[in-house]
Amino acid sequence: MPHVVLVLIICAALVMSIIIGIYALFRSESSKKNYFLLLQAMIVVYLFGYFIEITSTNIGEAYAGAKVLYTGASFIVTFVFFFIADYCDFKLHRYLVKIPMLLISMLAAVTLWITKFDRLVYLDYSYNTNLAHHLNFTPGILYYLLHSYPIICMLLSMAILLFRMKRWKERYRKQLIILFVCLIFPLTTEVIYFITVFSGINADHIYLTPYSMALMSLCLYMGVARFNIFDIISMTTVSAMEYVRDGFVLLDDGNNYMFSNPVAGELLPAISKLVKGESIFSVKDWPEELCGIETDSIEFSTEKGAKHFKGSVSPVLARNQTLIAKIVLFHDITDRVILVKKLEDAAYIDALTGIYNRKHFSELAQVNIERALRFNNSIYMAMLDLDFFKRVNDTHGHAAGDQVLMNTAEVIRHTIRSYDLLGRYGGEEFVLLITDLNINEATTIMERIRENIENSVINYEDVEIRITCSIGLAQFTSGDTMETCVKKSDEALYVAKNSGRNQVRLYSERFK
Repeated sequence: MPHVVLVLIICAALVMSIIIGIYALFRSESSKKNYFLLLQAMIVVYLFGYFIEITSTNIGEAYAGAKVLYTGASFIVTFVFFFIADYCDFKLHRYLVKIPMLLISMLAAVTLWITKFDRLVYLDYSYNTNLAHHLNFTPGILYYLLHSYPIICMLLSMAILLFRMKRWKERYRKQLIILFVCLIFPLTTEVIYFITVFSGINADHIYLTPYSMALMSLCLYMGVARFNIFDIISMTTVSAMEYVRDGFVLLDDGNNYMFSNPVAGELLPAISKLVKGESIFSVKDWPEELCGIETDSIEFSTEKGAKHFKGSVSPVLARNQTLIAKIVLFHDITDRVILVKKLEDAAYIDALTGIYNRKHFSELAQVNIERALRFNNSIYMAMLDLDFFKRVNDTHGHAAGDQVLMNTAEVIRHTIRSYDLLGRYGGEEFVLLITDLNINEATTIMERIRENIENSVINYEDVEIRITCSIGLAQFTSGDTMETCVKKSDEALYVAKNSGRNQVRLYSERFK
C-alpha cells in the first residue's frame, strides 16, 4: 500500500508539471517563460525517470530509470538558476556563467550515458523493494557531484530572490516568496538526503526529493495561475523597446512600475531609479497630466519647462477585457515646441526688442479695450518717440542704435505694470495701452518712463550713450476707437516734440 501511494504522488507531480508547462506555453507571453519551460521539461524527465525506477520489476529497469532521473537532474538546477536570475532582472554573463553551467549539465548527462554508470555514480548497487522499488548502492565520485551541484545552484537562486525581496514592492514580493518556497522543498530534502547518505544513516537510500517536487509543482501552479508570476510584457517587446526612440513605461493595473526602456530613463532620469512594484507617481518629474487618464494622449513639460513631451496612455486588456496593465509612451518634442514658439514670435514679437510688434499690439489692444469698456475702466493710449535718434545712428552706427532701442524697450517694460501693453510701433516709436488709472496716475507713469530713459546709460564699445524721449498721452473717450485714440496720442506726441522734446504731453481738444 505505501508503494502505491508513493507512485500516485509521483504521478500527480508528473501530471502537474506537464499542466504547468502547457499553461505557461500557451497562456503566458512573458520573456521569462523560456527558461521556465526548459525547467519544467527537465522536471518531467526527472520525475519520469524516478517513476520508471519505483515501478520497476527488476534491477535493469531500476537502473535505466536512475539514468533518466539523473539526466533530468543535471539540467533542472541550471535552468532554475537561469530562470530565477532572469525573473529578478539579474544579468548573467553569457560566457562566464551561462555557458559554463550548461557545459557542466551537458557533461554530467553525457557522462551518464557513455561511460560505465556503476563506476562513476554507483560503485556497486542492488535492487530494493522494501518500501519502494529502487536501487541500493555505494556512492561513487560522480554521485557526490550530481547532488552537491544542485544544492549550490539552489542556494545561489535563493540568494538572488532574497536580494530582490529587499527592493521590490509588496505585490511583486509575494511572487518572489512563492518562488522561494518552491526552492525550499527540494533544497531541504536534497540536503537531508545528501547528509544521510554520506554519513551512512540512510542505509536504504530513501529518496524524498522527487516527492518534494510534488509540493513545488503545487506552489508553482498557484504562482502561475493565481498570482501570475510571469510578467505581461513579451520578449519581442522587450527587445524592440531597447531600440525604440520613444520612452516606454509598463505599469500594472495599480499604476505600479514594471518595466521601462533606456530611452525613458534618459528622458525622465528618475524612472531608472524605480524598483518593480513602486508607484509611478513617486517619480519626481512624473507629469500630473498623465495621472488621471486611462487612455489618451497629452502634451506636458518638466517642472521648469526645460523639456517638453507628448505622452500617451494605452490600456492592456486580458481576454475578458479586464485591465491588467498600462503602456505609457512619450517622446521629446522640445525642438518642435521651440520651433513653434519661434514661428509665433516671428508673427507676434518684434525681433529686435522682444516686445509685441505693431500688428499683434493692435490685436491685443482691441481685446483689452473691449474688456475695460465692459467694466467701465479708464483707458489711455501713449505714443513714445526717442529724441534725435537719427544722431545715434549717424554718430555710432546702426548697431548702437539697435542697442538703444533694446535698452529703451527694457526700461519701459520694467516701469509699467505687468498687464499693461507695450509694442513697437515702428522705427524708434513705441506705443502703450494702460487701463484702470485716473489721469494723474497715468501721467505719473509716463513721467516715470521719461525719467528712467533719460537717466539710463547705454554702454556701446566703451562709449556712453544717453538719450531722451517725448511722450504723447491720450484718454479713450466716448465715441473713440483704438485707431482714433492712437491718433490722438500721436498728436500729443507731436506737440511734445515741437515744445522742446523730453517731456510728456496729454492730449487736449485745443491741439486740433
